[in-house]
Amino acid sequence: MAIVREKYYCGLDVGNKEIKVGIVKVKDSSWWPKARLSQAVLGLGESVLDREIELLGSDGHKTLGFSNGAVSDLGELADGIHASVQTLLRKVKVKLKEVYLGVGCDLVEVREADAVIPLVDRSANKIITHRDMKKVVDQARALNIQIDEEVLHDLPQYYTIDGANRAMDPSGLYGRKLGVHSLIILANANRVRNIVRAVHQAGYDVPHVFFNSYAAGEIALNASERAQGRIMMDIGSQVTDLLIFKDDTLKGFKKIPMGGDHFTQSIAQQLNLSFDLAEEIKKSHASTLSTDRTHDEEILVKKESAYRPVRHKDICSSMEPQVQRFLEYVREALAGMETLDCPDIIMIGGGALLTGLIERIGQAVNRPARLASMNIHCATGAMNTAVFSAVVGLAKKGFKQGVRYAIRSSSDNWTKNISNRLQELYYEYF
Repeated sequence: MAIVREKYYCGLDVGNKEIKVGIVKVKDSSWWPKARLSQAVLGLGESVLDREIELLGSDGHKTLGFSNGAVSDLGELADGIHASVQTLLRKVKVKLKEVYLGVGCDLVEVREADAVIPLVDRSANKIITHRDMKKVVDQARALNIQIDEEVLHDLPQYYTIDGANRAMDPSGLYGRKLGVHSLIILANANRVRNIVRAVHQAGYDVPHVFFNSYAAGEIALNASERAQGRIMMDIGSQVTDLLIFKDDTLKGFKKIPMGGDHFTQSIAQQLNLSFDLAEEIKKSHASTLSTDRTHDEEILVKKESAYRPVRHKDICSSMEPQVQRFLEYVREALAGMETLDCPDIIMIGGGALLTGLIERIGQAVNRPARLASMNIHCATGAMNTAVFSAVVGLAKKGFKQGVRYAIRSSSDNWTKNISNRLQELYYEYF
């Protein structure tokens, strides 16, 4: 009987407002039969993989030393990261030295990349190998990034053979030229390095950096939804991300320059309140539904040394122009994306919790919209998926990254790789 050894992975999201941390527990990869493990990595056994992962806990703390997507005080940010991670580690009684870092969309750009390479051979045609596929993907990356950019994710969408035939996996086929169309998720290299340095100063290693919203798709969507096609909307404080998942990969991305803070700011300006007070009122009393604006219920708001009444319908009405503007952005963004195979919208992000906003979005784009649910077991019961899906997704991405490395490093796979390489050399020269 195999001995089950548990391993732990930590996701860290350094945001403009909050540092979020999530820790998951998984069974050690050596416990899994290799064939089953390989399937999980390829997405074929995702339901099996999810059953082996348990969320131990997640937490959030106010961000210090970081604003507008950049480090403003290295020491202050490092102290905040250390305190945030250590608080959760003590709570779940786990020790870790690595965290998988996520960066938000204010640091990220998603770019389409194309490249074509000749398949050099003595004969007129050549059998395409995995080495050729890697070479053309690397070429697309080299041609489409700048010196100050770092690639977080490189996602080939399809390959072309001789400029005509499309294939998802062209290995083993004949051709003279091989092309690729990719989506590359990029980040500003120096900004990422500064955040990583703060994490190092906090006492933790960073094996990998991911894009938050992309990682959240691991938790907000199950394998079947990512394969069949779904729209995922991540409403942050300043920016909203629209991601299209299909065939278990990212197929499209749009950034909307609005988030939850724009609704808060509207309340603050219209009702002459501070931003922090308007934020509290938005969370407790605001609604975007017209049915909630018809009554004259009042709440007492403390301003300076006195309290004054504010009508509920005035709170809701103060947001309406921004809500209309946001919905128009969503309609325009989706109109420019391929969404025919995506039956509904899955919502995450703190902004998605605004009462009535999900319903308004569904009405505006004429398709169902719903709040995401956590697709892994949670040791502490119900968890706020909208707020913590990114950090849990980062931890899960870290696990899958480690499993990929384990498979590549296994002795059986090493033998297979040597055999494949010899076969590729034979095709190239004979």
